[in-house]
Order: sequence, then C-alpha cells, then structure tokens
Amino acid sequence: MKLSILAALIALALPGVARAAAAAAPAPSGAPATPPAVATSTAAPLSPSSIYTAERLRDPFAPLTQSGGGAGGVSASGKVFSASDFNIHNLSLRGVMKDSAADYALFTDNEFGVSFILRRGKLYDGKNKPVRGVTGKLRVKDRWAELETADHDVQIFRLGDEEKD
Repeated sequence: MKLSILAALIALALPGVARAAAAAAPAPSGAPATPPAVATSTAAPLSPSSIYTAERLRDPFAPLTQSGGGAGGVSASGKVFSASDFNIHNLSLRGVMKDSAADYALFTDNEFGVSFILRRGKLYDGKNKPVRGVTGKLRVKDRWAELETADHDVQIFRLGDEEKD
C-alpha cells in the first residue's frame, strides 16, 4: 500500500519516473494497475521577447542613480512621453557604436529619459519603430551625428558636448 502511494506521488512530480515506479510496484487488490493521470499544461511557453520588452530597457550610458525622467518615459513632473513631445533639440548623444552590420548612435531625451537609436540613416524609438520624418547621418570615427526633421530642422551632436541651457 505504501509503495503505491509513493508511486502516485512520484507520478505527480515526475511523469517519466512514475511509469517505471508503477510498473515495479505491485497493484493492491481491487485497485487499477495504471498510475493516476497527470494533468499537463496546455499554455504556450513564454518566449524571451515576451518577457524582455523594450519598455524595461534602460539607457546603458545613464548613471544608475539617475533622477527625473528615467524609467518608462515619464518626466520629473509626471507627464508620460508621447510622440507629440518628441523634439530633436531635446536629445543628447550618449554613445556611438559600430559593428559588422551598421553604425549606431544612442540618443536620450533629456526631459523624459526615453532612448532612441540612429541606424542606417533612420532614427528608431525604444520599440524599434522609426520616428516619422527624422533622418540622420553618423560618423563614428569623429564621434559626430546629425539629425534632420522633415521640415529641414537640423541638429548636430558631438559626443562629449553637452547642451548648455
């Protein structure tokens, strides 16, 4: 009797081991010879892209003790970032990178802390969607980037140059 209870507990924990344990354990009289059915989950497994979304990413160049507009695109006053708040003059160049596929520039909105990436002449938001009407140029060697809006408003950035208010 104790052996069949142990087999039932193992069946709940390890279905593969349960079959072997049930086969080795003699069935008590009047009890079915098969182990109890084990319920399995039919839910789809979580993928890394559903767990690690762009909303949770932080600017790798920002200090860990950043105050104000940091996480989630919220300003110090509590206003949530929206597309209407975007302005190339509110951005700071935080880094330039190069890999075998393309050159990259990382920008951060000074008020909201939202990140943008310039790649292959287009500016992308944190969700990897192109920012409409904004194009750019990048020279990694010179640590220089330029953004231009559809109405020909141009902002030039040099890494290490901070905007003076």
